[in-house]
Amino acid sequence: MLDFIPENLQSIIIVIVLAVLFLAVMANNKRNQSKLRKHRKRSFKADYIERKKALEREEQEKAK
Repeated sequence: MLDFIPENLQSIIIVIVLAVLFLAVMANNKRNQSKLRKHRKRSFKADYIERKKALEREEQEKAK
């Protein structure tokens, strides 16, 4: 597959690529976990009611 690259350099490149992929997966996992924590802290019912009230206030202001 990588016949044009010397064999000792191939192993170094493979280790580097695997390390970069590992770091990318770890960073993505950290980002997903922080999103999940934020998601669990939210109360969707309260957010929905708050947005609904804000929308009603905007409609009342436009009607005036």
